[in-house]
Amino acid sequence: MVDEVKAEGKGRRVLWQDSESLAFLSSGRKERKDFHIDPSDEVTLQLSGVQNLVYIDSEGKQQTAVIKAGQMLLCPGGVPHSPRVEENSWFIVFERKRKSGEQDYFTWYCDNCGEKIYHVAVEVGDYRQDPVSQVHQRFYDDERLRTCTKCGHTMPVPPP
Repeated sequence: MVDEVKAEGKGRRVLWQDSESLAFLSSGRKERKDFHIDPSDEVTLQLSGVQNLVYIDSEGKQQTAVIKAGQMLLCPGGVPHSPRVEENSWFIVFERKRKSGEQDYFTWYCDNCGEKIYHVAVEVGDYRQDPVSQVHQRFYDDERLRTCTKCGHTMPVPPP
């Protein structure tokens, strides 16, 4: 399946989305900087490569869980996390489908001073519409959203 998705020139595909759960195959996002807060648990199965799942612990400190090919990791709902992958990494994420009105949160912090520069709540709804990419597009298309009000640093746009 990974080869099919690669051949299509895509980095993700929804494998299923039913009344209770969803699963998607992904190669991650290049140079991901945001932290996602999911309202439910998510389980990652690393198929190839390595994923460095950066998360913010209960004391507000960034930690990293290294997930190697063949390993699985549970990220509890409510934990801010940022999957950062090496080249040629592929993984499957299993989650509970969102309930009506439930929101996911995305937060970016300044690379220079660590200040929160953007935080947004969204209903992700249908994963086949790639709602996470829509959030990223909105953020990276607007230089004002990417500019820290504390130190003036502008977060660069990641490569395509």
